[in-house]
Amino acid sequence: MPALRPQHSSHPATCRHAAVPATHGRARELTRFTQLVAEVLAGQRDPAQLRDHMSGSAYGALRRRAGAYAVSRCPRLRRTHLRSPAPGVTEVSCVIDCGARHRALALRIESAPRFWLCTSVETDVRHR
Repeated sequence: MPALRPQHSSHPATCRHAAVPATHGRARELTRFTQLVAEVLAGQRDPAQLRDHMSGSAYGALRRRAGAYAVSRCPRLRRTHLRSPAPGVTEVSCVIDCGARHRALALRIESAPRFWLCTSVETDVRHR
């Protein structure tokens, strides 16, 4: 399966899950996915582009918060941390530079031998 790449169309990804590459590559994939989530939160990406990589509840949370970080420039990830609290689970937490303000974002990723799925999205923004 192809790696996640920035998508500029409104079509969602065609696969149900994203492939899990080697450890270093997997960290890069999850960091890139986190950047894409930040772009949705900034109102610069359609949440539908990430739908196939998220559980129903995580996707709902992302849709409710889409645009909440509204900024004029692309948000940048700062201080990104990945940790594995249990086998097959990775938690990604980061600070997002939104220009005049920094925001918080955390994702929970659950994986199988070949695939991963985002099952939780937490931000410093309440439901809208």
